[in-house]
Amino acid sequence: MWFTEDAWSPIILCTVIAAIFFIAFMTTQRARFLIALPLLLLAAITIYFAEIAIVTDGEQVEKNLHDLVDTFVEESNLFGAGSGTKPEQVRCQTYFAESNTVDRARIVAALMFVRVEGDIRVTDVRIQLTNQNTMAVTHFRANATFAAGSQSGHHPSRWEMTWQKQAGEWKITKTKMLNAVNGQEMPVPGVDGR
Repeated sequence: MWFTEDAWSPIILCTVIAAIFFIAFMTTQRARFLIALPLLLLAAITIYFAEIAIVTDGEQVEKNLHDLVDTFVEESNLFGAGSGTKPEQVRCQTYFAESNTVDRARIVAALMFVRVEGDIRVTDVRIQLTNQNTMAVTHFRANATFAAGSQSGHHPSRWEMTWQKQAGEWKITKTKMLNAVNGQEMPVPGVDGR
């Protein structure tokens, strides 16, 4: 487990400490204060590369979220409205737990009826890890232009997804669509009659 979610906080701390040592050298002209500067530079470089190498659970969930969105955009253009191609097996389903049959069916239905025009812009991502980092709840906004049949338009949305670590992989166990303005839960259109 890494002690911070980003490398910049400890790197900035190293820079501030280096500046203090440099100011101490400038005011006292004692060379021993300069010894800390290369050590702090080395520490900052090490922290940067360690942060790249270490992926926390929160970072992995966020990466999976963005991968799901990118996969949805790609597959909506393959199977979406008007393509005439029916999906046999869609990769989007692999992000959902096997037991989450409702959302697995919804994602296939969404892929068959809509097409994303351009990219989906995901913003305001918040991740809360619970149950000793085996569950995560993500809140995010997704904005895109969708086409369904001959209709097309820009649609903002707000979502909450519950993820669970299953066999070392993060899978979505529950999805809630939230009102984009007030955050109240809304029914997700799909195969269950809502």
